[in-house]
Amino acid sequence: MTTLTPGVLGRTGMESGELIAAAVQKLKPAAVITVDALAARSLSRLGSTIQITDSGIVPGSGVGNARLAISKNTIGVPVIALGVPTVVDAATLVSELAAHCAPPPQSEQMMVTPREVDLLVERAAKLCAMAINRALQPHICVEDFLALVA
Repeated sequence: MTTLTPGVLGRTGMESGELIAAAVQKLKPAAVITVDALAARSLSRLGSTIQITDSGIVPGSGVGNARLAISKNTIGVPVIALGVPTVVDAATLVSELAAHCAPPPQSEQMMVTPREVDLLVERAAKLCAMAINRALQPHICVEDFLALVA
């Protein structure tokens, strides 16, 4: 198993999809597992939902900045994508919190994240890591998984 952490375009200057496609071409894995943050459509989903799909992921699409898709069609191998909602659109947040009020006027998109986002991400990362390890290494006991992600 190989791990690749491509980062975001603004930090690396490289499209995640292109970097992953190059790694797939060189390493020829049976599949790719991606883990990413997601934008929620509901405040109640922040940090409390994990989305798993076999259709891949389009980085940035939840915040209106869609990048190259990471899917079987674009990289040539099956893609399993895990995502955890960590942000919500401000207009969605306002609409949910003030359901009886008129919708807010159209403005620039603003994303909102909870104050405890670092804790939320840490817990989600541990849970996703344990789930992936359990799926790929079913012979390892839960206690050993806990020691790995402690």
